[in-house]
Parts: sequence; C-alpha cells; structure tokens
Amino acid sequence: MIRGYEAVRPAEAVAPGRLQWGAALGAGFIAGLVLLIIPRGSPWASLTFFSPAIMGRAVPAGMMLPLPFAWAVHLGLSLVYGIIVSASIAALHRYRAVLVGGMIGAVLYLLNWLIVSLLWPRWAVGNQVPVIFTHVVFGMIAAGAYRGLLRRKVTAG
Repeated sequence: MIRGYEAVRPAEAVAPGRLQWGAALGAGFIAGLVLLIIPRGSPWASLTFFSPAIMGRAVPAGMMLPLPFAWAVHLGLSLVYGIIVSASIAALHRYRAVLVGGMIGAVLYLLNWLIVSLLWPRWAVGNQVPVIFTHVVFGMIAAGAYRGLLRRKVTAG
C-alpha cells in the first residue's frame, strides 16, 4: 500500500450552477469548429469541409453564398447556440449534461427549422434527418466542452 495516497477528487466549479461566459463561448466555438470540419456530424455524410453548410444544412447553390461567409455565419450561430446549451446545463454534472445538451440541440433544431422554413421555404425541404443529427451532436459536444472548460476551485491538499 502506498503511504499518504488519497483518491483524486474532482475539483468543483468556481460558481456551480452559474453560467461562465468564457466557457460558454468556448464551448460554442469548439462545437462549431468540429461541425465545420465534419458538417453533418458524421465523416460519412455527403457534405465536406468545402461545402457551404450552416448547422448541417447545405446552402443551396442558387444563394451564391461565399464559403468564408457561410463559415462565419455557422460559427456565429454556434456561439449563440453554445450559450443557450451552456445556460441550460450549467447546474448539471458530466453525463447528464451531455444527454441534456443533446436534447437542447434537438430543441434548437426545431427553432432553426421554423425560422428557416419561414424565411427560405425551399431551403427547409428535403431530408432533415442529417440536420437533426447535426443539432443533437452539436448540443452534446457543446455540453461536454462547457463542462470541460469550467473554471474550477483549486483546493490545497
């Protein structure tokens, strides 16, 4: 037996249950960056890094949206979504936060679908399963990233 051994206890968040803005923005950026590289949350999807896509939804060719602008819109939306997911899971711990983050991603999909179908009805038609999947994956990644980026109290041992 090792003398003086103590099991490692996870450090607690500085202000448990309160939103940490830096971690929330970082979580949204990380999740957005992952889904920028893998646009539909799956490496086997039809979209690639060089396809103009915003939150898993391919931008129609008729919109003539430049790729860097599509990336900027995607990352901007990711920051907003990241704050929403982070605020929703701020009081939750580890695995529950990731599961709830996925559910929040599904709710964000519904909100996204409503707005897109009102503004661009033709853009909302088609196979929505990959877009739903992307939103759920986004929520899970953002929740996990937020939990990992939280500032924590350091206790003297």
